[in-house]
Amino acid sequence: AWLIAIALPLSPPAEAQPATAAPAPVSDDAFALQAALDLHFAYVITGNASVDARSETGLTGLSKEVTRRSAIEPAPPMGINVETDPLIFFPMIYWPVARDAPALSHEAAARVSSYLQSGGLIVFDTQDADIAMLRAGAPHPGLLTILDSIDVPPLGPVPPDHVLTRSFYLLQEFPGRFSGAPVWVEANPDGASRDGTSGVIIGANDWASAWAVDAQGRPSAPVEGGDRQRELAIRFGVNIAMYALTGNYKADQVHVPDILERLGQ
Repeated sequence: AWLIAIALPLSPPAEAQPATAAPAPVSDDAFALQAALDLHFAYVITGNASVDARSETGLTGLSKEVTRRSAIEPAPPMGINVETDPLIFFPMIYWPVARDAPALSHEAAARVSSYLQSGGLIVFDTQDADIAMLRAGAPHPGLLTILDSIDVPPLGPVPPDHVLTRSFYLLQEFPGRFSGAPVWVEANPDGASRDGTSGVIIGANDWASAWAVDAQGRPSAPVEGGDRQRELAIRFGVNIAMYALTGNYKADQVHVPDILERLGQ
C-alpha cells in the first residue's frame, strides 16, 4: 500500500485578498490529493468544449452504472491534461481522439508510456464509426499521430475468448452510440509485461455518448440502435471498468475448479 502525504498551503484570510484577484489554479498537490483519495475514472481534456462535456457526462453515467451493478463505487470522473497531470492515480482513462489531434510532447509521451507499462488502461475512441468507411481503410490521422509517439505493441481485433468479453457480462459485441466498428487490443498480451492484459482498447463507436447522462441521470445522447444497443454499450463499459480494476482475474485458471464446484451445487 502506498501512503501519500500531501501538505496543502493554508489560504490567506479572505479580507487580505484583493477583490479583483482571479481564482487560484488548482495546484499539483490539490490535484493529486483529489485523485488519490477516491477511485476516479479519467478523461483526456481535448479543448473542444462539446467533446469534453460528452466525455465527462459519459464517464459520469458509466460510474453510476458501475455503482448500481457492482460493489465498486467510483467517485465523479476527473478531466486530465496529459501534458501536465500525473496519470498514475487512474485505473482507466478515456481518450477521445480528433482527426487533427496534435502530437504529444516528449514529456507527455513518456508519461503515457510509463502509465501503460505500470498497468494503466487507456480507451482510445475516435468516435467516428458512422463515417469511418470514408477513410477507405486508411488509418485515423489523429490516432496515428498519438500512437506514433508512445510505446504501443502490435494490435489485433478483440478475440472471442478475450477477458473483455467476460470480465463482468458475457459479450461478443461492443457498441457505443454506433456499432459494427472493430475494437482493437494488444495482439499478444501474454507476451507483454502486464500479466497478460492489454493496456489499450481502441475503437470508433463513441462509447461516451452511449454512457452519457444528464443531471437527472437520464440518457443525454441518441444511440443508433435504441435502448437495446445502449444497454449493450453500458455492459461493455462495465466490462472495461472491471478489466481495468481486476486485469486478467477472469482468465486465471486456478479459479476454475471452485467455479465448477459452485455450479454443481
